[in-house]
Amino acid sequence: MDMTIRDRLERWIDGHFDELLSELADLVRIPSVATYDDPDTPYGPDCLRALRAMLALAERHGLQAQNCDDRCGVMTARPGDGNIDIWCHLDVVPAGEGWLLTKPFEPVLREDYMIGRGADDNKGPALGMLYVLRAFNELGIPTRHGLRLCVGTDEEHGMSDVQYYAKHYPASKLSVIADSGFPVCYGEKGMIEAELVSDAPLERVAALSAGIAGNMIPDRAEMTLRGRADVAGEWVESAAEGETTRLTARGLSRHAAFPEGGVNAIHELTAAALRSGLLSERDAKALDFFTRVNDDFLGTALGVAGGDAPSGQTTCCGTMLRLREDGRAALYVNVRHCISADSDGLVRAMEAACRANGCALEVLNVSAPNYFPREDPLVDAMTAVYNDMTGEQREPFIMGGGTYARKLPRAFAFGLGGMDKPETELFAPGHGGAHQPDEGLYLPNFKRALLIFAMALIEADRVMA
Repeated sequence: MDMTIRDRLERWIDGHFDELLSELADLVRIPSVATYDDPDTPYGPDCLRALRAMLALAERHGLQAQNCDDRCGVMTARPGDGNIDIWCHLDVVPAGEGWLLTKPFEPVLREDYMIGRGADDNKGPALGMLYVLRAFNELGIPTRHGLRLCVGTDEEHGMSDVQYYAKHYPASKLSVIADSGFPVCYGEKGMIEAELVSDAPLERVAALSAGIAGNMIPDRAEMTLRGRADVAGEWVESAAEGETTRLTARGLSRHAAFPEGGVNAIHELTAAALRSGLLSERDAKALDFFTRVNDDFLGTALGVAGGDAPSGQTTCCGTMLRLREDGRAALYVNVRHCISADSDGLVRAMEAACRANGCALEVLNVSAPNYFPREDPLVDAMTAVYNDMTGEQREPFIMGGGTYARKLPRAFAFGLGGMDKPETELFAPGHGGAHQPDEGLYLPNFKRALLIFAMALIEADRVMA
């Protein structure tokens, strides 16, 4: 590691960090939740506004900026025949409820955190990567390969942005996705998204609403039952409203890829409905199945439980629940399966489980696992930079989260998260993380991560053929 370059980069980042935070706050103020009902924009006016704002910042800081059909943006620090691309995204999950420290799109600084939807996932890393490339240019740090920052605006919903980009624009020599934990994430579990739909309309359920995004365990769920009952409990409130009963369930939100420690409000809601004694036999059959699906995060009731040594356990979460117009109940499930499992075989197991429980399976998306060769020298080289700079001894890993790496050739994820941080009482339980209320970016780690990434990028440039 060139300590002279490291010291120069560290001083540059320190000197520009306040400027970065000011620009990041402006980005967070844009409520860039992807929408699909505007004929003039692929992902809605707010995502396009965020994309244009990012490209304008790139031009202001000396990079070439290209808008790729209002779906992605490419910012070139230096052109080259064999580019290294860094990928991030500017869209965010819905704001959700229960924010205590600020409103979702009104960023604030509290106790070394920037708090606001998207500050951590993924606008902070996106702007941080722009500043890393700006530093390379302004400090004249040489590289053998071209360097570009690419951003998308539909990552949270289905990654159609990067699929479009991969189809219409030339592939790069290497893509590094700054949307995971450190060090190198060389593989990602496969993903299945589907709805479990009851065969018949529900008879005793008048209203049902739970979840706002397919990749978030919900922290709130509501149901109105015909009839009166009191089934209040630790996570459920029950209130009579005329001749109906309104159930409101709480939970602890988590990203569906990392559900451990979460409490699924859908599970608490359906379990309470079963206890009420108000359901018809066919209502109870459907809601009992939905409850069992959410009894664990392993997919046991759907027949998909399993795991392997490289990637760990398959996870399965019911994340949204609703009544369709015809009165049938639909539970959205998000499965992240180990890399050795066969996606088609898991879908068949899910279909069989649904048939046996009075439901049909409607598959929405199947995304194969991503695997970057573990033996590639880039994996150990960039991991070594992280360990050298932190004094840790972490290993490259495979995760349940999904990044753009699964949609691009020769791609893996690297940072900027996963670094240890001190305990704080700033956040309420279930708050402070990506996809949670009061999403927070811990700024001391963020600053360290920029330097780590910059030095790892230099090493990747050196190691690549």
